[in-house]
Amino acid sequence: HRLCHLLRSKSKRAAYAYPSNGTCLPRQPIHILVISITIMMFTTTAAAFLALSASTAEAFAPSSSTTTNNVRSAQQPLQMSYLDSLAGAQPLSFTTTTSSSSPPSTFGELLSGDDMNDLCAFNAASLDIQSTISSNGGITAAQIQDSIRKANEVVSIIRQNFPGAMGSSEILERVKRVLDIYNADNILLTQSVCPDEINHEHGDITDLFIENIGGGKVFHLGGLAGVPFTGKTGFGAYSAHVADGGHAFVLQAPHIGMSDDLELGKYSREGQDHAGSACGAAVGAMCHCMAGNPMPDLATATADWQMNFLIQEIGKRMPALNACAEGNEKQAELARQTHQIGKDMLEQCLSTDFGDADSMLFVMTGIQINMPFEFEDYFQPLSFEVRKKDGSVVDLYQEAFGSW
Repeated sequence: HRLCHLLRSKSKRAAYAYPSNGTCLPRQPIHILVISITIMMFTTTAAAFLALSASTAEAFAPSSSTTTNNVRSAQQPLQMSYLDSLAGAQPLSFTTTTSSSSPPSTFGELLSGDDMNDLCAFNAASLDIQSTISSNGGITAAQIQDSIRKANEVVSIIRQNFPGAMGSSEILERVKRVLDIYNADNILLTQSVCPDEINHEHGDITDLFIENIGGGKVFHLGGLAGVPFTGKTGFGAYSAHVADGGHAFVLQAPHIGMSDDLELGKYSREGQDHAGSACGAAVGAMCHCMAGNPMPDLATATADWQMNFLIQEIGKRMPALNACAEGNEKQAELARQTHQIGKDMLEQCLSTDFGDADSMLFVMTGIQINMPFEFEDYFQPLSFEVRKKDGSVVDLYQEAFGSW
């Protein structure tokens, strides 16, 4: 049961592999359960070996010790995903028919690619492979290679445009390690994140922080594009709720989507046959300015004040945006500019007037990235610090995330 619980937590989109009643495997005597798991693991490993080795006599026999280590470490998520499929009572079968495209000659070649040191990429490829097996009853070596190449390409685009970005679960673990150093275990969480539903799905950084840092509770500061539109009043109300001896943690972030066509600034939503803007408010504000439309009057545009504020602020930053090439480069820069807009407003709202003399204020900002396919969402941390009652500020970024 613990094994299946671990697998279920690996991806927010893997839920289909589990029964609706929330159990992982049928309740049965422990000796039967142990035997069943052993058989599943043996079957999984044997099937994977036979299918992949059929394409070459050199399969699983890399020429160097370095390649051997890489293959061995990369196999684990793949096997776990197959076991995940078995636990959900999905049939497992392989076919070794190759397409006209060049099939891999070894398992090492199957996993080749400069970016396959990213665990999230491999997990995403594993889940994509599992989905194909579940839908089609089998998979070809060429299809496996295609899943891996697709995951590599996604990660390559993220690394190019958002250096230092990593999976939400990795961000959580790094932040928790720092909080443990400060013995900060009585935290009230607040988030200034765009209300778009794709930012609040199971496994997103918002969800992970609520459950693992905020103890299941959160105070919302954010409006469109993650800007803390509740202002000083909102932060004052939030901080007044912090327990005596407790601490405050602020997460502020705009978001940007990546569509199934690997376009930044768009997202392929379930149930729609086309990709839409994400963040729609930020993209809409930039399009308003690019079209040369007049700036709104905030004093009179009360019915859509948040959007009109964004238009004005994005308008001030159009020189930087116009300097970027159309496409992913411009959309990534828009996310950075939107982050700065939110961070500037947040700075005007923050205060350490809460709790007692030992209470601390942790502030983390960055960019939330809504990922395509089977990826967990990524997050690019841009700042992380702690503020104390004596007025001191400690930069925690390097300690938590290192250098990239």
